[in-house]
Amino acid sequence: MNGVLMRTTVKTLASLIGIAVIATVLPAQAATPTVSATTKAQLLYLVEEEKLARDVYAALDAVSVSPKFKNISGSEQTHMDAVAVLLKTYGIKNPTIGKAAGEFTDKSLTALYKTLVAKGKLSELDAISVGILIEKKDLADLATLAKTVKKADIKLTLANLKKGSENHLAAFQR
Repeated sequence: MNGVLMRTTVKTLASLIGIAVIATVLPAQAATPTVSATTKAQLLYLVEEEKLARDVYAALDAVSVSPKFKNISGSEQTHMDAVAVLLKTYGIKNPTIGKAAGEFTDKSLTALYKTLVAKGKLSELDAISVGILIEKKDLADLATLAKTVKKADIKLTLANLKKGSENHLAAFQR
């Protein structure tokens, strides 16, 4: 073998060995899992619906004597955080980031927020009835989503959100 060919062969082998070493040291990036367009839309709505509950309860806490609104508002933030994990897992941009209280991407939720806060501020009984209405709506929407979702992580999150909403509903009904 002549010297030039040998040097080229050695360089090629060295670069191949280097690539093999890098490949074993750096694991392949896992592809972001995906969900159907329907599930994506439902998750986006769900995180905003949890924000609606949080924002309404925070607004009503400011005028209510009941500690339920402050406690449940904090719990709704936990619900938002749980859905945010799903959004991140599936590469979906969280529409609630940077939004002020009562501000939503879904304009129907903006209108609903205004209506519910106005009704809830009328009286303590009206505030409690708003809480009941929100939790019943959450439970209905969770049931609809649970029927179509296939992914285990989403099913688990929905089951946990359902338990939370059932507890909130029971608290408001007491």
